[in-house]
Amino acid sequence: MSVSVPAHESEALGAAILAYGGGRSFEAVIDSLLAAELDPAAIVLVHNPARSGEVAPTAPAGIEVVATGRNLGYAGGMNVGIERLRGRGVNLLLLLTHDAALRPGALPSLVAAMHDDPALGVVGPVLLLSGGDAAYSYGGMTSRSGLNQHRKLPPSLDFAEVATCDWIDGGTMLVRDEVLASVGGFDERFWSYCEEADLCLRVRRAGWGVGVVLAARADQEPGAVKRPGVWAYLMTRNGVEYGRRATGLSGLIGSLLRANRATALAVGRATVRRLGLRPGPWREPWSLAVGAARGQIDFARRRWGPPPADLPGSGDVGNV
Repeated sequence: MSVSVPAHESEALGAAILAYGGGRSFEAVIDSLLAAELDPAAIVLVHNPARSGEVAPTAPAGIEVVATGRNLGYAGGMNVGIERLRGRGVNLLLLLTHDAALRPGALPSLVAAMHDDPALGVVGPVLLLSGGDAAYSYGGMTSRSGLNQHRKLPPSLDFAEVATCDWIDGGTMLVRDEVLASVGGFDERFWSYCEEADLCLRVRRAGWGVGVVLAARADQEPGAVKRPGVWAYLMTRNGVEYGRRATGLSGLIGSLLRANRATALAVGRATVRRLGLRPGPWREPWSLAVGAARGQIDFARRRWGPPPADLPGSGDVGNV
């Protein structure tokens, strides 16, 4: 399927920021958008509460704040922001998490890439670990066995070019409204993790391009260490399902084998630490083992949505 977008199409830009909990870490990403001269009226802040009754935060004047009332995860919360922006007639939707921040020049570079190549459906910046210049992602790639990995080394392309990839990290991504109208939003069964890879898979299968704009830079702070048990659970359950969708039987088998190996290794680490044979706390590898094991079980049960509330190592994940 080929994709054609009229070159003269007026592309209004809007941004949806997904904030979580009672902190104000989203201020950095709002500041980066305002510094790029994005109109506050074009920004929507969606709040996923970490606990029942948590009050939604305030935002600078002109920015709409939407309280979800409960933790909808990335997929559900971001779909709320998408719905708000699409209702305003936005053509380009910038989707960001509260721990992201665009570096100077990133936003115009992303928008220019979309204008220059009408076949691009989703683009993102090069992601750097917050506070430094260490690369976190030059785009995501999926192997034939269904394994998702961030590309850590820059492709051999000119600085101004767009590097094709399989998926864009959900921390910062720019999506055409026409793409969302065609393939839909995020699959809320995933709740969090792998939902952006799944969206990009549908985008690519619909004939659109996905790529990283090498001239654009943004900060990102990975959250796995804050919630090891939940991370292991969702990455296992959702990863196996994504592997199945992406590459069929080889992705299903490969993902299950990796999940089994990760569970066994985590059990081994927890055991030797618990027995005092190796230094270090035993609870973290144990939470990884339990999360990965229950993720496999719930994949087989076809249980979707938020993680179980009783997972060890739930960390900062609440109100599920």
